[in-house]
Amino acid sequence: MSGAAQKIHILGLGSIGTFVAHSLRCLPKPPPVTLLLHRKSLYQEYASKDGKIRLQVGEQGIPQEQHGFEFESMNGSAASSDPIDHLMVCVKASATVSSLEPLKHRLGRNSTICFFQNGMGQIEELNERIFKNHSTRPDYLSGIVRHGVYMKSPTEAVLSGVNGCIEIGRVPSKDSTSTPPSSQFLLDHLLRSPALRCTKLDWTDLLHVQLLKLATNCVLNPLTALLDVRNGEIKSNPAIAPLGRSLIKEISLVLESLSEFKNLAGDSDRFSPTTLEKVMLDTVEKTASNSSSMREDILKGRATEIEYMNGWIVDQGAKLGIHCPTNEFVTNMVLAKSRHKPSGGL
Repeated sequence: MSGAAQKIHILGLGSIGTFVAHSLRCLPKPPPVTLLLHRKSLYQEYASKDGKIRLQVGEQGIPQEQHGFEFESMNGSAASSDPIDHLMVCVKASATVSSLEPLKHRLGRNSTICFFQNGMGQIEELNERIFKNHSTRPDYLSGIVRHGVYMKSPTEAVLSGVNGCIEIGRVPSKDSTSTPPSSQFLLDHLLRSPALRCTKLDWTDLLHVQLLKLATNCVLNPLTALLDVRNGEIKSNPAIAPLGRSLIKEISLVLESLSEFKNLAGDSDRFSPTTLEKVMLDTVEKTASNSSSMREDILKGRATEIEYMNGWIVDQGAKLGIHCPTNEFVTNMVLAKSRHKPSGGL
């Protein structure tokens, strides 16, 4: 695979996918970037804007345009069958398998998939349902996105601040412990983007950070969604505190029992209830005026990521012999509430 021929495809053109696409094309000698469009209306929207993406930095910033993108429709006879070198997956966790199903014939052992998503368990689900043979499976990267980005229009995103970052690392593979050249190509481009502000971590460190974020999401997202409140209410409403502490206690038991950390030397309090509550409250304070993604999903009739947050905790607990009734209750409540809304698309 020659470096000049490699392309980066982006699946999921919400706030993060749009931000990543714009940032990659801002690079000196940018890589070819192909946007995968799953809706005819979105394809028409991009065509009407001459294929340009706009990014506005700050509420009062001047939108900056980027062009030079290639486009592919994922539907109909126009859908491509060419191999995909590098795929950025920025769809919601709940849409991962269904979104990658139409692309599976274009992805193989020479491909790299990078996941910029919330939640846990998507990769395991992909391996069970799509990439069953580990010898022909793509290489995986995973990233934690800490940028505040929202969409102003279908082709324009707003970056609310400049202090965000992305932590990224390679998911371990049975075949190799080192990063293959194909994945290194994608990593290098992401790491050299001043806008993305990526930092590379080894897998254990990245997993640690992912699980801390997951613990916060397991409290913040479902409670704000069920109560229909902004993030700050989680801290200011004392009636919520007992439920939050019960969630955290169960999450702590599960995370502390995971094999990746159980016998690892270092901080024995990395997943203690005190640590998890402190991280969660710090996030609440920094995002007090924000509306969580799960609350917005329910308000807009979209599928939530609850099964990849609290649902994942329940599933891992079951494997470890740890019952998590509060997380199970919250999962079922969010699922029930979301079913009362009209179904939404990606």
